[in-house]
Amino acid sequence: ENNANIDAAQDGNNVTASSPASTMNAKERRSAKRKAEAIATEQTGCSPEELLQWFKQYAPKQPKKNTSDNDENNNDNKKKIPYIVFVGQLSYKTTLQSLRDHFLSILSPASFPNHDASLLKIRLLTDPKTKTSRGMAFVELPTPELMYESLKLHLTHLDGRRINVERSSGGGKHSSLKKSKIQTFREKQSDYISKTVDGIIESFVKNGEVEEEELDDGVRGLCKRHSVQVVERALREFVEEKRSRKERKETLGEKEEEELRNPSAFLTHMIGRIA
Repeated sequence: ENNANIDAAQDGNNVTASSPASTMNAKERRSAKRKAEAIATEQTGCSPEELLQWFKQYAPKQPKKNTSDNDENNNDNKKKIPYIVFVGQLSYKTTLQSLRDHFLSILSPASFPNHDASLLKIRLLTDPKTKTSRGMAFVELPTPELMYESLKLHLTHLDGRRINVERSSGGGKHSSLKKSKIQTFREKQSDYISKTVDGIIESFVKNGEVEEEELDDGVRGLCKRHSVQVVERALREFVEEKRSRKERKETLGEKEEEELRNPSAFLTHMIGRIA
C-alpha cells in the first residue's frame, strides 16, 4: 500500500512537472492540477490533501548526492585565498629584482613551502605608455605567515625611499567596502607592529641589556612608528653604547656624567639618526 501511495503521488507530481507553470496560462494550470488530483484519488482512494500530507511524512528521503569522490577536484577548483601586500612610495628606480631582494632580506627561503622562494610573486606597476615605474607594487606571498612577516618591511628604506608595506584590500577603486577593509587592515597591522616592537624590547629586557623601566612611554611609542629593523638596530647600538660608557667609567675613571643619564632621550636620538 505504501508503494502504491508513493507511486500515485509521484505520478501526480509528474503530470504537473511535465508542463512547467511558466509555459501555461491560468486555465491550463487549473486543468493540470485537476488531472493530478484525479490520478491520486483513483489510485489510492485518498483526497489529494491527505495523500500529499502522507507523502511528506512517510515517503522515503532521496539519498544525498555523494560528493566525496569529487572532494579532491572541488578543492582544486576552489579559488585560492590571495595573501597580497601593497608596496607604496617606491623609488622610480626600484626594479623587480631589488624589491625581491628587499623582501627576501627578512623572508628566509626555508620559510617558503618546499623552500621555494620563487613563490614570492611581484607585480611592479608601470605607466602603460612609458613603461616606467609608478612607484607602486603588489607582492603575493604563499602563506599568511609570510604575509605578516613581510609587514615588518613597512617604513623601511629601499633605494633612498622609506616605503609603505600594507596588506592589500582588493575591491573597486572607490568602493566603500574597500575603504572599510583598508581601515581594518591598517588597525590590525598597527596592532601587529605594536606587539612585535613590544616583543623586541621585552627580549632585550629578559637578556638584562635594558632595564624594565629604562624606556618611557614616549620612546616606546616612537619605536612603533618606525620599522622593526630600525628599532632593532637602534636598540643594539643603544645597548652597545651603554656598555662602552660603563667600561670607560670603570677602567678610566670617567665622570658619572659620561653614563646615560636619560636613556629614553638617547634612544630617541639614535632612532632619528638611523631612520
